[in-house]
Amino acid sequence: MEVYRICRSKYSNDLSGEGAKLYGGRWNRPGIAALYTSESRALALLELIVHFNSANALCLDYDFLALSIDETQIVSLCEEVQDYESQNKIFPYQEKTEVLFLEKQVLAIKVPSVIIPQEYNIIINPTHQGMKSIHILTKEKVMMDKRLRPV
Repeated sequence: MEVYRICRSKYSNDLSGEGAKLYGGRWNRPGIAALYTSESRALALLELIVHFNSANALCLDYDFLALSIDETQIVSLCEEVQDYESQNKIFPYQEKTEVLFLEKQVLAIKVPSVIIPQEYNIIINPTHQGMKSIHILTKEKVMMDKRLRPV
């Protein structure tokens, strides 16, 4: 299966999850390495843009990476998240990932996007032994459309 990652060009060869480990994210606390990817380039770009806090961020150099991952190594948490949400409960995002990733139980998890819940992100555990099987298939420059930039 192909998954897509967008990142600053200077980090495009780094699949260590170090940035997420330093700063944390929706699915990981600081201290837990994670590699955020999406099932499409479009979702990867949207996930990046919603986290921008300045117009200057759109002017930086970014790359799209297409990564190969064995689909059988991905555990879906989609139904579990939906069950929590249907009961108006907040899913324990970071806690769930912490258990699965620190105990190296899974290579990756499939989770619904908050932006478009019908689309999915794949969060990869870079410390899992199966990480050796993940390869960069393609790397291409992201051409940001000027209309994405705030006025």
